[in-house]
Amino acid sequence: MIAKLEQLLPLAQQKRGMKLSVACPYDAHTILAVQMAQKEGLVKPIFVGNQSKIKSAVEQFAHDFTDYDILDIANDETAVVEAVKIVSTGNADMLMKGLISSEKYLKAILNRHNGLLSNSPQITHVTVLQNSRLQKLVIFGDSAIIPNPDLKQKLVILNALESMANVLGIAKPKISIIAATELISPAIDAGVDAAIISKMSDRGQLNCIADGPMSIDIAIDPETANIKGINGPIKGDADCLLFPNIEAGNAFYKSATKLGGSEIAGCLSGTKSPVVMTSRADSTLSKFYSILIAMVTSVPKR
Repeated sequence: MIAKLEQLLPLAQQKRGMKLSVACPYDAHTILAVQMAQKEGLVKPIFVGNQSKIKSAVEQFAHDFTDYDILDIANDETAVVEAVKIVSTGNADMLMKGLISSEKYLKAILNRHNGLLSNSPQITHVTVLQNSRLQKLVIFGDSAIIPNPDLKQKLVILNALESMANVLGIAKPKISIIAATELISPAIDAGVDAAIISKMSDRGQLNCIADGPMSIDIAIDPETANIKGINGPIKGDADCLLFPNIEAGNAFYKSATKLGGSEIAGCLSGTKSPVVMTSRADSTLSKFYSILIAMVTSVPKR
């Protein structure tokens, strides 16, 4: 089982040489992360955006970075569309977000003509988190795509979390369905959906161990679970966290990185090619690890 994000590197090296289309790489963290991946022989970058901004960023942040292609497009929104198109037409293997908003990035990805839509019923965002207080990696979603998932969409998120756990070596992950309280109330939709998913797990309908509703402290802290008398199958040892809505997932993501000192790896699930998706303000290491996780979860093209 992979317990640290750095352990993704040997797995990614098995797929070395992938062409990486990077949309609007104007910031230090994106440039340095791509450089790290290139030095490992993992990627061949194609930078898409304003050429003067790209060259300025490379010269400022990565002085010896010489082996890359630039597609000069002055307008950032047009650049994102073209960066996606390069991947969708097979001229690159994977996509990465630079200094561009998630809204513009996703709009291009979801374009029905030149985007990266697949046969999947729903695109979702999956994040793998590493924190020094935890003994293992924790996978969570959705923090970036689905605003207020219904039960059907939560099952899509659950399947994406389960698939990521499988990649990390967890055959049957323990997935906590997060809500404000472990008590079930008709007034709290998140708790009702969690109870339904838990019962599906009990009846063997899922390929994971799902339990909820569950507050986040019970999900990841055994002591809290003991104090509160929670004796379910997870009891503070969750592998995955399924959040009730994007606000909860995104707040956890930002709090974990900016207050908790966590490193993360984030990518999309359900696209036809690997898509790296992090926050613009995420660290160099988090963006590097996100390249690794996207590579590791990619499916070889036939």
